[in-house]
Amino acid sequence: MKHLLLLVAVALSPGLRADSYSLITPTIITIQDNVERMILDYSTSDELGLNQMRAPVGWTEPIVALGYELRGIVIGGTLGLEFKDETVTFEQNEGFIIPINTQVRIYNAGEGPLHLVEVLRPGHKEALVKQYGSFE
Repeated sequence: MKHLLLLVAVALSPGLRADSYSLITPTIITIQDNVERMILDYSTSDELGLNQMRAPVGWTEPIVALGYELRGIVIGGTLGLEFKDETVTFEQNEGFIIPINTQVRIYNAGEGPLHLVEVLRPGHKEALVKQYGSFE
């Protein structure tokens, strides 16, 4: 997994050169939504975010609209994405895209832990996240 994240970081991050080896030590972020989840942040610039996220059974975010595009791969578990008019799930080894400013509720839809690798363009900033009480 560490090598996959390094290759993605080198390929996508303007701050890293592909002709040199760079070790990226992640920042560990613990987030308390309805339950606690963990993000390993491998980001190296504001233009691109690279995260590994682990969430327990029952985890859900509130409805949000992200001011960045979120792409990812489900490494383990089942990801649920609830939109205003539909809900979709993604299983292990499936990729997903959440377009910028799309209202969505992101949650663990499985019976085991959820494990994702996420790429954010631009990188995450709290000011880019809007929370909603319901779908508008």
